[in-house]
Amino acid sequence: MSRELDLVVFGATGFTGRLVAEYVARAEDEPRWAIAGRNRAKLEALGLGVPVIVADALDPAAVGALARRTKVVCTTAGPYATYGSELVAACAAHGTHYCDLTGEVQWMRRMIDAHDQRARASGARIVHTCGFDSIPSDLGTWALQQEMLAAFGRPATSVTALFGESSGAVSGGTVASGLSTAAEATADRGVRRLLANPYALDPDPQAPRPRVHDERSIGWDPRLKVFTVPFLMAGINTRVVRRSHALAGLPWGDDFVYREVMSTPGSARGLAMATAVTGGLAGLALAMKHPRLRALLARRVPQPGEGPSAAKRAAGHWKLRLIGEVGDSAAHRLRYVAGDAHGDPGYASTAKMLGESALCLALDPLTSAGGVTTPSLAMGGHLLTRLRRAGLTFEVDGER
Repeated sequence: MSRELDLVVFGATGFTGRLVAEYVARAEDEPRWAIAGRNRAKLEALGLGVPVIVADALDPAAVGALARRTKVVCTTAGPYATYGSELVAACAAHGTHYCDLTGEVQWMRRMIDAHDQRARASGARIVHTCGFDSIPSDLGTWALQQEMLAAFGRPATSVTALFGESSGAVSGGTVASGLSTAAEATADRGVRRLLANPYALDPDPQAPRPRVHDERSIGWDPRLKVFTVPFLMAGINTRVVRRSHALAGLPWGDDFVYREVMSTPGSARGLAMATAVTGGLAGLALAMKHPRLRALLARRVPQPGEGPSAAKRAAGHWKLRLIGEVGDSAAHRLRYVAGDAHGDPGYASTAKMLGESALCLALDPLTSAGGVTTPSLAMGGHLLTRLRRAGLTFEVDGER
């Protein structure tokens, strides 16, 4: 691909966009890159010393011209159902790779239906969910399965992901996307049905597959001896992992099952935490269904463009444990851990993941096909190497 630029960071004046742009500016790869958005003065004020491209995400001609200039468009401009569709269309049409931070399942489904075939034909890799949602889940599961194959000669038939210790704030962009999705679901029964389908992002969401469901109550994991509770982002991450498996041709078996929860310590304090989290999520789900309560919530949560200080971002951390098993045999079981000891999940760690995804798509010798794909399927081992080099943990759990 011969282009003027390797990558463009779109939405660079937003809080997360600025973090991603600053991350790319420090990259050892030294890509040919630019920043883009609607306001030239704000873009120039970032002082990054790279070309500035003025383009409105809602202007097909402007984003089409942008897509023709670069190998990769990396965008943080959400909610994506509002600001992302023209960018995806332009990238799919012009063979330009694309990555974002969306967690909007209904919008991803629309992009698959509208642009997957076009992107396959042009060679464009359209890669959603390249942040905390859903790289730890998706790439972590893929990496665990490579370890299972190396250790036992066969993949896990089930993987359980348990998000445990963490510290950090929810980003304003994530909140805005969640509120946008809730508004769509309230107004449209079809969106509600789609969001309830555990295989909503599969090539064929109605194909016969194992019966699974999102966790709704407190449980117990005897392998780790911890309580389990519903995880807020599981409704996104699980769909992405299942799409990866389906697009790859079901290499882990027709009966492969993936589930995702949050864990709390197996103690009285842990049970109290589990009860509080489950109750809080139930209250949040109720608020999201009612316009007045949703509007009240919107005024009280972080707004797009807001975020924690650099010190708070660096002091944050997160940890994910994945357990892979063949059947229920302890003899064919591996524990895998992913995490970041020096970055909060919603900002610092997400900036690393999206920045490295953009650089990977632009510079690494990838052989994956074009289409609306997933982080693990598009970038696999190349991205895994980059994230490890960036300080993230992806390894077999030494505590097993």
